Amino acid sequence: MKRVNELHVNIDNMSIEQKLESGKIKIIVLDGRKGVVSSFDAVHHGETIVETVNGEARRIHFRESEKLF
Repeated sequence: MKRVNELHVNIDNMSIEQKLESGKIKIIVLDGRKGVVSSFDAVHHGETIVETVNGEARRIHFRESEKLF
């Protein structure tokens, strides 16, 4: 399942035309080197890590856990 989506941004005023989803946290990565904007949901419990190599966004790590009672 692919979690990362390309997002279209108006570069004149940096506006995004996408509705917020109730109960979700969206993370947006603006990659000026590649000229790409990516969007993905943060995990519900855990960590969402954007890995960079030599100043370039390379990978996203999703470390999920489940909360006990």
